[in-house]
Amino acid sequence: MKTRVTIRDIAKATGLHFTTVALCLRDSSRLRLETRKKVQEVAKKMGYKPDPMVAALMVYRQTKRTPHFQSVLAWVNNWPDRSALRENPTFDRYYEAAGARARELGYMVEEFWLREPGMSPEKLANILKTRNIQGLLIAPQPRPYAHLEFDFTGFSAIAFGYSMQPSVLHVVANNHFRTMNTIISRLVELGYHRIGLAVVAEWNEKVESGLMAGFTLAHHWKYTHLEYILPFGRQQPKVPMKNWLDTYQPDVVIGWDEMEGELRAMGYQIPQQIGFVSMDVDPRNNHISGLYQNDLMIGQKAVDQLVGMIQRGETGVPPLPICTLIESEWRDGKTLRKQEPQTKLPSSTPLRSVRTI
Repeated sequence: MKTRVTIRDIAKATGLHFTTVALCLRDSSRLRLETRKKVQEVAKKMGYKPDPMVAALMVYRQTKRTPHFQSVLAWVNNWPDRSALRENPTFDRYYEAAGARARELGYMVEEFWLREPGMSPEKLANILKTRNIQGLLIAPQPRPYAHLEFDFTGFSAIAFGYSMQPSVLHVVANNHFRTMNTIISRLVELGYHRIGLAVVAEWNEKVESGLMAGFTLAHHWKYTHLEYILPFGRQQPKVPMKNWLDTYQPDVVIGWDEMEGELRAMGYQIPQQIGFVSMDVDPRNNHISGLYQNDLMIGQKAVDQLVGMIQRGETGVPPLPICTLIESEWRDGKTLRKQEPQTKLPSSTPLRSVRTI
């Protein structure tokens, strides 16, 4: 009967300590590449295969023991105004959740401002290498289609969202298309039929048009009885939101949390006169109805994936970027209500190009 080849068998064959062999088999960057390749080749020739039960036991032990400090993970801020990044509540939750998860794993998140006076991508790379910081959390960019001039050679990096283009890194983001589809489905269940979308064009572009695509396809393919309303483009200050509301008279508006206050300031009673639903509810807000995009989980998963990349020795631009999409959670809130059923459904709206007023 053939016995399983163990790490100690490989250690005996290579003349190395079994802990060194274990690190080599995990492709740890703490050891020289030549040593890792040598051990991995010997292991392959000997027919070594990891024991899944042992691997599970090691993971269990690691979660139960107090982690020792490993290293720093760099939170790379590319915003012209350093504080503006975290003034966005969603991005601040990314940062806080990433920091908490990093501490659980024995790491620490430290911010590096790429726009600091005298700083450059080359200088930042040198600073990180000097401090032996390998893991990079690339924060959301200030504008869509932002190009980050940075040499990722020797670094493990993961990006938040799609705002960095070309999208060459692994990405963790909310599933914005499904977020919008879920919102439309809920509104249809409640009886709303004139659904208005108020979204900044720039923010829609930062999520690769996932919000607008979900809104448009829901109307033209899934719920063809809905009255299609041209989305309101808040990037055009010459067209006040009140004009859009008066022109199209939606019975519910999809927007961001702060828009609920704007509607009330215009004199609307919510939800009696008009309903409101947020595309990204603050998890501490029990008043507004909508979807919480699980910002905290996005921050946690970004760190989980980054630490895994570091442990596996995965550095540089990946040959095939992988996008991890996080689902949203519905929050009932108090800004929606059940609508009276329509006596007659409007005819289907023909497919047409989408534009904002």
